[in-house]
Amino acid sequence: MLFIPYEIETLSQERPWANWLMIAVCSLVSLAVLWGGISSEAAEALVLDGWSFPGLVGHVLLHADLFHLIGNMIFLWVFGNAICSNTSNWLYLIAFAVCTLIAASMHLVADGSPAIGASGAINGIVGMVLAMYPLNRVNVFWLFLVRGGSFTCPAWAIILFWFAFDVWGAVTGGEHIAYWAHIGGLLGGVGIGMLCLHHGWFQLTQLDHSSLLDIMRREKAE
Repeated sequence: MLFIPYEIETLSQERPWANWLMIAVCSLVSLAVLWGGISSEAAEALVLDGWSFPGLVGHVLLHADLFHLIGNMIFLWVFGNAICSNTSNWLYLIAFAVCTLIAASMHLVADGSPAIGASGAINGIVGMVLAMYPLNRVNVFWLFLVRGGSFTCPAWAIILFWFAFDVWGAVTGGEHIAYWAHIGGLLGGVGIGMLCLHHGWFQLTQLDHSSLLDIMRREKAE
């Protein structure tokens, strides 16, 4: 069964041009590689394979096939726009880069096999949503065989479901999916979101639901 998010209900304070830029760059480079517009030698330099800097940051620009690219870009569009439109575009780019490095490092330490794809970094953005908007509703499309539909749930529920799926995959040794990158990215994203909220670098409006930091502070006070 597939669960595909198509909207998270958040306010919008500015145009998320930084996220649009990331989607455009990832898509253009991936398509150029898939369609032969970039040499195999140049593409291989961007694969996450050891601690080389081009691979640590460049693997997000490569995808195995069109479906891999489309799936990742859908998640980046939904969750990235929600974060980027409510933070500084420049801070968003920095946060995305840090999530990329955290996810890549976790994969190299826990797995070590060559990897490509932006899913680890995107999971970092999903983790930031969990930190900032755990109570906001996410609209999700589901597909099972030939049947489909949609449902709505709070962000924390669907994100923790995906996280549990990644943990299960990492423990059972699922093939061809960088589960440890997903796990590292999400945990890193939660940490970044909490840190930025604590220092006031990311600020929610008075009309927003409580952040994860607000909820934890409230419970501690009680």
